[in-house]
Amino acid sequence: MTNKPISLGDLLEFFPPMELPITLTSEIHHVFLRENKPIPQALITKFLQPEGEEDDGFTEYAACFRMPGTDQYKAIIFWKASLMSYEYILATYRNNGQLIESRVIGGTKSDGTTLLKRIATIDDDSLILVAEGIGPLDERQYNANQSHTYQLEIAETGDIFQMISEN
Repeated sequence: MTNKPISLGDLLEFFPPMELPITLTSEIHHVFLRENKPIPQALITKFLQPEGEEDDGFTEYAACFRMPGTDQYKAIIFWKASLMSYEYILATYRNNGQLIESRVIGGTKSDGTTLLKRIATIDDDSLILVAEGIGPLDERQYNANQSHTYQLEIAETGDIFQMISEN
């Protein structure tokens, strides 16, 4: 019995196309968990885990959606949850399945003292505006001066570029 090799197409079946615009908030992953099928571990290992890294037993992945792409690349957004970290990750791939680039574009992360929050809005042209702030775990002490925004764009090659940074 021969097993068919795992392909990028197998992964993309778990990522439905999404009509843009969309905002990735800290709560929207519940919709993706409910609506999308779980991603098999073999696909997670091959395409979503950083090369050379192993997840602990508490790490969870969820398919969010597929972004509009070109003939040169495919782009997906997935959610990764681990201890004190919930991240929306944008990943671009060549058609042969090779990762071009990945970048955290949303979520929350804590080191036990501070809390980093990112919210991403993806517009109709696939431009991604990220608002990011860091502050103490006690949100009543939040300082807006520690927030900034930046814009990401996916080039025709699938590379992800940061375009604008504002404080």
